Amino acid sequence: MEQHAPERTLRKFDYTPASIFTGQWSNLAFAIGMIVVPMICPFGIRIRRLQLLSPTAFSIILILGGAVLLLFTLASLRNARTLKAAGGTITYDGGRITYPAIRKGKVEYRTFLVSDIERVKDDDEEHQCKVTLPDARIVFETGYFASPEEYEAFRSLLG
Repeated sequence: MEQHAPERTLRKFDYTPASIFTGQWSNLAFAIGMIVVPMICPFGIRIRRLQLLSPTAFSIILILGGAVLLLFTLASLRNARTLKAAGGTITYDGGRITYPAIRKGKVEYRTFLVSDIERVKDDDEEHQCKVTLPDARIVFETGYFASPEEYEAFRSLLG
């Protein structure tokens, strides 16, 4: 009696942003607006005669929030630049997915099993696919795939 090895399915997906600004323009504009507008024209929050926040306090809150958003956006741009330079690839090999992750400015490849996935959430507003594992949460940017069809093929493998 002859035994056959289980059939392995190998698929590769290009996971490289076309531009480092993919999906980041609105965050940049919003962060810069949160910083610049209160500096030029400070305004507070008032309901009828009751002033809830003075123009100074509200401007400080907006500027700090804008600075934090700008820092997160710049970090995301730096990660996209690193991934673009390295040319990321996602590999599906018989239930095991290997994907690129940025750590300390370098691309390293990590692995997880499809059977370990607890939840997959498609966030259409953020253009992300969020995969929850028992010990981690992985975010795949849908705009980094070569085409929408490539993303759909990858997404179908996740279950």
